[in-house]
Amino acid sequence: MGKVYLGISLILFLLLNIQVTNAQINSVINEISNHSNLSSGRWSIYAVNVENGKVVANYNSEKIMSPASNLKLLTSAVALDMLGSDFVINTFIEYDGEINSRGVLDGNLFIRGEGDPTLGSTEMEGVFPYDTLLQVWVEKIKEKGITKITGGIIADDSYLDYMPVPGGWTWDDMGNYYAAGTSGLCINENLYYLFFKPSQTVGGKASVLRTEPEITDLQFINHMKTGKKRSGDNGYIYGAPWQYEHQLEGTIPAGVKEFSIKGALPDPAKFAAQYFKKLCEQKGITVFGEPGTVRKYNNYSNKRKTIFVHKSPPLRSIVYRLNKKSVNLYAEQLLKILGKHFHNTGSYDVGLKVIQNWLEDNNISTEDLFLLDGSGLSRANGVTTKFFVELLMVMKNKPTFQDFYDSLPIAGDEEDIGHLKNFCKGSLAEKNLRAKTGSHNRVRAHSGYVHNKSGELICFSMIANDYKGSSRIIDKLHEKIMIELANLK
Repeated sequence: MGKVYLGISLILFLLLNIQVTNAQINSVINEISNHSNLSSGRWSIYAVNVENGKVVANYNSEKIMSPASNLKLLTSAVALDMLGSDFVINTFIEYDGEINSRGVLDGNLFIRGEGDPTLGSTEMEGVFPYDTLLQVWVEKIKEKGITKITGGIIADDSYLDYMPVPGGWTWDDMGNYYAAGTSGLCINENLYYLFFKPSQTVGGKASVLRTEPEITDLQFINHMKTGKKRSGDNGYIYGAPWQYEHQLEGTIPAGVKEFSIKGALPDPAKFAAQYFKKLCEQKGITVFGEPGTVRKYNNYSNKRKTIFVHKSPPLRSIVYRLNKKSVNLYAEQLLKILGKHFHNTGSYDVGLKVIQNWLEDNNISTEDLFLLDGSGLSRANGVTTKFFVELLMVMKNKPTFQDFYDSLPIAGDEEDIGHLKNFCKGSLAEKNLRAKTGSHNRVRAHSGYVHNKSGELICFSMIANDYKGSSRIIDKLHEKIMIELANLK
């Protein structure tokens, strides 16, 4: 009898413990859902214990929300699963015509891209920055014996389509680095630095000093003002792809000698051709023709001869930077590469179709999914938190899971390059929880993985839309949930 009572007591204790744990989660959910900053907004959460399939948190999980950069989880997951972690992207140095005995190339020199977003990046670990990279290429050309080129330096970006940005991106984003357009030939993450000299007085005009690198023909209508000291970067560049007159608005801080913001290259391929010609001539290779671009694929490329093939870092490394630093360009390039690789069309529409087919093949519903891009920059994207959890659970069983998991920012880890360094310090979620962040104006999202006290893996997703006040308040509310999920038994 004693053993029977002991068994019943143990069962009752476990049931009570589960009820208390659920009550703690539900209490925080209730606090957030009734928070004054969300009184006119929307909030959603969904969390599932992967080990047993039990739902541990659920509120508005089937409501369609704007996901911001959480959408990168989808693009990176599909790219890793379909292309493989070791997938690399090639860039070719080619020529047409003939090279005579005197080193004269009677033809053109081509830089042909296949969409590598890391090409010449000054931010990506393990790759040459654009100036060093192109100098290496010049040496490859000299090793080929070329001293003169009768034609031009031609940048071939025909691998992807001619639509650099999707419909749904807004005017106040385009022109800034985070909305850099896609290209078959990227260079320096398709961005440049714009340097200002602030005024001595707050409200005075901030003067344009220079761009780095120098961009031929780029002009500015300058309305940039000087803000208060330590007010940070509140400057915006307005300009569309292919457009060489950009408008400057907002403020940069007073009290510094100079201050820079980042803009989107109007035409990355054209810039690459212009810059490469300049380096060739500096290194003693005469180029008689003007730099140019090839926008549409033609079979003349089959008649070119290859001098050199440059390879990108493996896809696992690209996805690592994509998710850790939330690089929009990387997501958009991968989206189009999926379309090109599987359907020979590097467009937004075809890339999104590849993703939709992958979701259907993995039994993830697309009924409540609305996609316009691969990065989440469009405010018109619509996703549910339940969708994200289903995606995370599917990825758990994929061969590329570890690379996907490793790409997510780590909570409370000062050594991590992601955006969760200050989250969950001193809790069980510290250096345990991994999540992709997402933010727009009045959008805050966190989706990822955390282990509970028993070591069981939990997938979760939280999204807030149209909230009032600072995003830091939403971050703190989400942090409470993260800590409670880690405290579950």
